[in-house]
Amino acid sequence: MAGRKSVVTRRGLARGAAGIAAVGTGLAAAHVKAAPLTLKMWMHLHPPRLAIDKQIIAEFEKENPGVKVEYQVFPPSNYPTKLLTAFAAGAGPDFFNWSSSFMAQWHHSGIVAPLDVAAMGYKDEKALTSQYLSGFAGAEYGGALYGVPSEVSNWCVYANNKIWQADHLDPATAFPKTWEEMATVAGKLTLRDKSGNPTRRGFDFDWANANIYYGTLSTMMHQLGVDIVDEAKNEANLDTPEARQVMQYYADWVRTWKLGGPQYIESRIAFLDGQMGAEGTFGIWGIPQMEKAKIDFSVHPAPRFAKGTNVGFDAYAFYMMANARSPKPVQALAWKMARAYVDHAPELFERAGLFVPRQNVIDTQAFKTNRWAPVFLDELKIAKFSPRIVQIARVEAALVAARDQVLQGGQKVGPVMADLNRQVNQILKGG
Repeated sequence: MAGRKSVVTRRGLARGAAGIAAVGTGLAAAHVKAAPLTLKMWMHLHPPRLAIDKQIIAEFEKENPGVKVEYQVFPPSNYPTKLLTAFAAGAGPDFFNWSSSFMAQWHHSGIVAPLDVAAMGYKDEKALTSQYLSGFAGAEYGGALYGVPSEVSNWCVYANNKIWQADHLDPATAFPKTWEEMATVAGKLTLRDKSGNPTRRGFDFDWANANIYYGTLSTMMHQLGVDIVDEAKNEANLDTPEARQVMQYYADWVRTWKLGGPQYIESRIAFLDGQMGAEGTFGIWGIPQMEKAKIDFSVHPAPRFAKGTNVGFDAYAFYMMANARSPKPVQALAWKMARAYVDHAPELFERAGLFVPRQNVIDTQAFKTNRWAPVFLDELKIAKFSPRIVQIARVEAALVAARDQVLQGGQKVGPVMADLNRQVNQILKGG
């Protein structure tokens, strides 16, 4: 009533404050409910996978009202740099994928969050890992997992059957079981000019890509029972009889037997052009490329050293990971998204060629009707992961430089490997 004096009691004041607080809380709750929770998701570009990504995201947003996924893809050539730059600036994605070769750097920098099995909807870690035959070793540190595999891969050797048959060789029976035999067979498949230089190689290594070279060198050292780097001790094993044996094999391949080398066109390109008899850096994902190139091919296990162990090419994986610097609710959402994503593993294999060794993938018609899938799977079961190194790019550069000192500079293997061991140890210690 106008003109009436208001009387404010302590009890009335308390009731009023409570009312205001209740209204404020209600407004805040309404605001939280209305504001979408955003998940920033980055992936590397793999064209056959993009439509599946978008399908998974649409399903996830529909099943989780109020969630918005901001999705970006980047070419593999600059994706690692993009990630590192973004994380350094504090602007990286909440949820991302990349390969096991960078896992040491992500873990060392505190970028990746430990896997949250509860957020993924599993009772415990075993409920998740028991679905896979392998694949988690590349994402494990100190007994904790930091990623879930969306692809687990390995290489085998593809043979161009037409080239072999033209030289009266049948890959089904004549394919070499050892690296020693490979040198002999590759020599038979090689065509040369008048100067003795190869115009068509029987087989060659992929010298052009530093990361692929790292995987090949690691494989051949694993076959002799040694890691390039001892992860537990953080020490290089490059000044060892095993490392010197592998490097001497490369030197003989290039300088003595003249079967190939870094001076020739990249091996994958040459093989797809029908200019090489065999190539060993394609995974199961290479089959569509062979079919597109109209190559009559067969797939074979990696050769071993005659006195080595029964280990094929190293395994590698692509993991779905969560950013440890994202808010906890966003991290939980990222792991929930990881579950949604890897549950599409059969479809990712059937439509995009991305394999994970899960039983529901092995049970797909696409796997059962793939003549060469068992070759890859059998090799994968006994494969090791390449050692994970924090400064992987610097180590790879040092390995390539030392290799070229031997192959192209003609330097002796022993002194080069001793110096390389010192260099890599210095890098490992932060020098």
